[in-house]
Amino acid sequence: MIAFQLLAAVLFAGGIAYLALAIRHVLRRPSGPAAPAARPPLTVMIPAFGAPPRLAECLRSVCSQDYPGFQVVFGLHSPDDAARPVIEAVMAEFPHLDTALVIDGRRIGANPKNVNLANMLPACRHDILVMVDSDVLVEPGFLDAMVQPFAHAGVGGVTCLYSGNPEANLASRLGALYHNDWFIPSVLVDISRRDMDICYGAAIAVTRRALDGIGGFEAMADAVAQDFVMGQMLHRHGFTIRLAGCVVSTVVDEGSLAGLQRHELRWNRAIRAVRPLDHLLSIFMSPLVPMAVLAVASWPHPLALGAIGIHLALRQALHRLVRRRFRVPAIAAWLVPVREALNFVVWSRALLGRKVQWAGNTMTTGHGLEMKRAEE
Repeated sequence: MIAFQLLAAVLFAGGIAYLALAIRHVLRRPSGPAAPAARPPLTVMIPAFGAPPRLAECLRSVCSQDYPGFQVVFGLHSPDDAARPVIEAVMAEFPHLDTALVIDGRRIGANPKNVNLANMLPACRHDILVMVDSDVLVEPGFLDAMVQPFAHAGVGGVTCLYSGNPEANLASRLGALYHNDWFIPSVLVDISRRDMDICYGAAIAVTRRALDGIGGFEAMADAVAQDFVMGQMLHRHGFTIRLAGCVVSTVVDEGSLAGLQRHELRWNRAIRAVRPLDHLLSIFMSPLVPMAVLAVASWPHPLALGAIGIHLALRQALHRLVRRRFRVPAIAAWLVPVREALNFVVWSRALLGRKVQWAGNTMTTGHGLEMKRAEE
């Protein structure tokens, strides 16, 4: 009984400490990006697969940027990909923009996104490369915000926060809620205590010099999480990574709770492979379920209910604060504890194996920072 009481107390204290830090750093986040000192030419790389909802809107948001001298390169593995007619239609809408579509089925490794980027690179004309996922909406000024940190000496990579913009169903709302209420605050807490050594996949910018310095996309051909591994390699090779002042928005389209869990299980197992201790300690970001079970079973009920109430109140305060500071879409507040319970389920499942589902393939993350096809 004493062991249960102590464990519940540790979960409660750790959870409260994390929420207090998260609220503090969300409050301290600057309201917008600084103006760029220069506007060098750059290439935007958009690797695509399939035709998710709002694909054309996402692509247009990039192509319509008010920025001089930029190129947009799209990439597909197959000429029959459902994204192709959408991409070609968007390219036709911007006839004066320097665009290219690369269709190349070669695979230099197991990571589908990284392979696509490697195939696209020969078509890229400029020395700053901005990689944007095809399901990401960007606001005006996005390219200026992403290029601004390169004015500082030694910066080789730039990344940014991303929020969740859900489709109109429960699974999508829960998925977006994770981006908004868990991912954004956790990044701000993380970068407050150490130098950035990871990137976030929705949008990453890198100089060619830095990319060549880490061995190019080939060096990440089998990366378990291309964005995390790219950041670690940049940091290891002496390049600084900066967080841009902008926030992009990922369109969250999850058809079912089972599909949402498969998607998030891949993220969790990737984090477990890249940062195992961080994955373990992330229980303090979502301690509600185990804390409640242990506390109700071992504490006097008024004390247990009080602890649960404090945790829920702080979590709701963070939910409202993120919505206000980052202008994320409104999602019902009653879903916040449901989302936290789902976090615990996914976190627990991530400890029980290393297989992930990605683009119709079954991969395993059990090879250090690399993934392989599960049948190998």
